[in-house]
Amino acid sequence: MRVLLMSGLALGLLAGGAAQAQPPSFPSSGAFGHIDDEAAQRGLAVYQGVCASCHSLNQLHYRDLAGIGLDTAQIAGLANAVKLATGQPATPDDVFKAPAAMSMGGAVPPDLSSIVAQRRDGTRYIYRFLTGFAPAPAGVTMLPGHYYNRAYPGGQVAMPPVLRDNAVTYADGTKATQAQEAADIAEFLTWASDPNLTARHVLGIRAGIFFAFLTLVALATKRRIWKQEG
Repeated sequence: MRVLLMSGLALGLLAGGAAQAQPPSFPSSGAFGHIDDEAAQRGLAVYQGVCASCHSLNQLHYRDLAGIGLDTAQIAGLANAVKLATGQPATPDDVFKAPAAMSMGGAVPPDLSSIVAQRRDGTRYIYRFLTGFAPAPAGVTMLPGHYYNRAYPGGQVAMPPVLRDNAVTYADGTKATQAQEAADIAEFLTWASDPNLTARHVLGIRAGIFFAFLTLVALATKRRIWKQEG
């Protein structure tokens, strides 16, 4: 069953799918987007409580969580609560601990570090996929051990719905509805796929303003020269 869950998520997140209910507006979307640190922190809680038992984030170190606003003490506490294969607690310099392959029937679980970057409009697709489970429409014959998902091509996945209301408890008091959890994990995985997204967009905006200023200066200088020559 674990292998089926893993395979379903791997295929489901990497594949395209049919539309369903419109996802929320994500702050990270668009050329001027930025990561919502509070949402990403809630998404981290969803990852830890729901996803981490099957899926790794092997491109991230615990210290990278400073990028979504966690302080040194919080990062150290989170890392130290994790036991490595050696039996020693993790440190902020360690990568996120991967689930044991033996718990997956010997299979290697799909890594989620860059899942958003691996497909177009990945943030919204993850939301649609995680909220897309529904009873199969009349006339649809489901394969054994499969579940109907409106966001998945063909509508049938081996992974059951993993999110539910109150699947986690948010430290900031936000109500943990299924939709909220899906939005938060989507934002967290967007950051995981591109930790420099906010900084890059800010740099781009500043560069655009700078070059616009240079253009105005150049135009003003050109007009002044023409006026003097005239």
